[in-house]
Amino acid sequence: MIAPPSFLQERNAIVALLDSLERAQVRIDLVQPHKQGAAGEWDPRAGTLRIRPDVVEKGSEEFAKVLNHEAIHVAQSCGNGNLRAAPRPLGLTTRMDARLERNLDEPIYAKASPSEQVLEREAYANQHHLELGRALVESHCLS
Repeated sequence: MIAPPSFLQERNAIVALLDSLERAQVRIDLVQPHKQGAAGEWDPRAGTLRIRPDVVEKGSEEFAKVLNHEAIHVAQSCGNGNLRAAPRPLGLTTRMDARLERNLDEPIYAKASPSEQVLEREAYANQHHLELGRALVESHCLS
């Protein structure tokens, strides 16, 4: 392959995001999330972010997106008072394309409350903005 992708942007985003989450005292475990079918989950009561190990194996691009999605949930908790608070919407855009919209039709969200749906919409709609998760953690959890 001539000029293979370097994924430098994704790798830099991962490093910066892991640093911000560590400074916010978020524990990150590469384990199967408690929610069946989830690639990752934020558990504010435990202050723990869980990511399936196979997400890392899928490469920098997928890991950066999942880590960023979960970091948005961390910021949603901090935005409600502190790291261990129940998440609340931050007022981010919830507009997303049809491909991302289909994620919310997955069985994992079948029993989600309307408020949980809003939290997930915010995270899905913004997960591709790799600098956003770090900025939100820094402004809501570290300021």
